[in-house]
Amino acid sequence: MRRPSLQSHARDVELARRCAEGDREALEALVDEHYGPVVNYVHRFTGMREDAHDLAQEVFVKALRALPRYDGRAGLRTWLFTIAGNACRDALRRRRRRKEDVADESSLALLVDRPGPGSGGSPAGVALDAARAEALRRAVEQLPEVHRMAVILRFYHDMSLQEIAEVCGCTIGTVGSRLHYALKKLRKLVTDDPEAAEAVGAAEGRLPG
Repeated sequence: MRRPSLQSHARDVELARRCAEGDREALEALVDEHYGPVVNYVHRFTGMREDAHDLAQEVFVKALRALPRYDGRAGLRTWLFTIAGNACRDALRRRRRRKEDVADESSLALLVDRPGPGSGGSPAGVALDAARAEALRRAVEQLPEVHRMAVILRFYHDMSLQEIAEVCGCTIGTVGSRLHYALKKLRKLVTDDPEAAEAVGAAEGRLPG
């Protein structure tokens, strides 16, 4: 995923301004670029597979209402993910109040996006990768909310520590601490799956020292 540049940031600010003024073409461009990543994020964060699109639409409704207040200090993607994070927390609170047990039946991608050893696309290899992804999915779901958010933003959405800090409303140091804690916790949770543990270990190696 691309890192924000001065040029792309200026484009985001201009796009937001045009959307706030009711430019339909700009609105379509914004949705086309950001809708998929937002759906992916809310799905991974909440585990609510069936409701991910509804929740993403709620995020964009809130974002469009707030666009006149977007000042460009944060990147547009960061700004949208901040709204999405708040919407996810609200959705999880509603789910807890209803005491629903909503299971995410999908297999999350591995923390390190690479094929399993020797999978080669064979049926056995595909099944092995799916089992490993499932082990990681279950482990990520057991993390505290703030640590789960940091892991998802870093390893599934390739956000920098600065971007994650802006989304989470904390310092870069806090983000780093959360990621280190989360990955150590994940390593413990997948001790019975050596390949899943290897993927977590590789993710730890991608963190700044």
